[in-house]
Amino acid sequence: MPLYFAEHKHTADTCPTKQPEMMQMLGQHVSQENASKFGIQIHSDVVLPGQHHLMMVLAAPTQEPVDKFMQPFSMVGTVEVTEVRTCDQVVASGRC
Repeated sequence: MPLYFAEHKHTADTCPTKQPEMMQMLGQHVSQENASKFGIQIHSDVVLPGQHHLMMVLAAPTQEPVDKFMQPFSMVGTVEVTEVRTCDQVVASGRC
């Protein structure tokens, strides 16, 4: 299954931590149980503390379900999704 790098950024003013109900919703959203409903496997998710920046590596059959999965984050900031490959995949294919 293809891998996707999903990146979300927001400002201090729009930070979901200021809205407990939104924080709870987003916290529940970023669970493997929920991602499975979109046909997505979460490989990793990290937040850069104090920088209002979330990054995720997700596996999905196409980018469309990843875009839909990331949609709630666009309520408070930007979302970018890019198809990526592992180093092993690049070496095996001989192409970047």
